[in-house]
Amino acid sequence: MSHLLTENPVIKNLMGHNRQHCLQVLSNQSIDSTDFGHWLAIPSQRLLLVFRHQQCVAIDRYQWVA
Repeated sequence: MSHLLTENPVIKNLMGHNRQHCLQVLSNQSIDSTDFGHWLAIPSQRLLLVFRHQQCVAIDRYQWVA
């Protein structure tokens, strides 16, 4: 499930960028995110940006878990 799952062009354009750039773009657009491990979560969109070697390589959807 490592393909683009979002219609938001701001988030779509984060693919291939480094973590710091992604954090800055999200902050500038007032999109809340949580940075942890190899992921950057965007709760409002239920998306995870997946990073390898500090580059965004995938955008995956996640579900809330009880």
